[in-house]
Amino acid sequence: MMGTSAPRLTGNLFLDRAPGNAMSELRHSLAPVTLENARIIYDYGQPMDRVLFPVGSVISVVLEMSDGATAEVGIIGREGMTGMAIALGQSSSNNRTIVQIPDGALSLPADEFRSAVESDPELKAFSLRYAQAVFMTTLHLSACNSLHPINARCARWLLMAHDRVGENLLRLTQEFLSQMLGVRRASVVVAASELQAAGFITYTRGQITILNRSGLESAACECYEKMEREWKKIMGYSVRKNGAIVL
Repeated sequence: MMGTSAPRLTGNLFLDRAPGNAMSELRHSLAPVTLENARIIYDYGQPMDRVLFPVGSVISVVLEMSDGATAEVGIIGREGMTGMAIALGQSSSNNRTIVQIPDGALSLPADEFRSAVESDPELKAFSLRYAQAVFMTTLHLSACNSLHPINARCARWLLMAHDRVGENLLRLTQEFLSQMLGVRRASVVVAASELQAAGFITYTRGQITILNRSGLESAACECYEKMEREWKKIMGYSVRKNGAIVL
């Protein structure tokens, strides 16, 4: 008799590491989708009708002030999922979730994910750990945006994006990056110019290329390393780019 084969890897670490039978049974409901740049996944007060598991895309969770200014409070790539609040019993969004770097993802109806979490204690515990890791990241991002200079924050963000897309080319405009960092576009232009002059990146309209990963790490603030260590401690896996995804 032939043995049971291991589940096929999806490329999303949350899916590939999630325990329990319920998640395995949900795999047949996963549908590949392509996410376009600047697409809004959820907006304030809207129902979260599906969960997305990014594979090559990067999605930002942002808060918008009354004057229209925005700042990123969360970043989601192949290490996680959108709609984390669904696992906590919420059905509508209290923020804006928007595609920062376009590429692929796997989509799952929210009610199916919710049912799986409620019926499978292992999956529920794993999802709650993920919620804890996301909360930790949000705290670090908030402190980082308040305390650290724009050059270091820009380097930190580019490293986090590089970890999640799996390639050196980031399809990203400076205007969008400035919105995520909560600064004027001119500030991002200066920061990117200095990183380019140092030989760490090159940038043209609509794209940034990572040339020197270790140099970029030296330019980033301490938050990048701290978030990486805390994420791995909580979740048991890392998405840090060291030539390959680290499990």
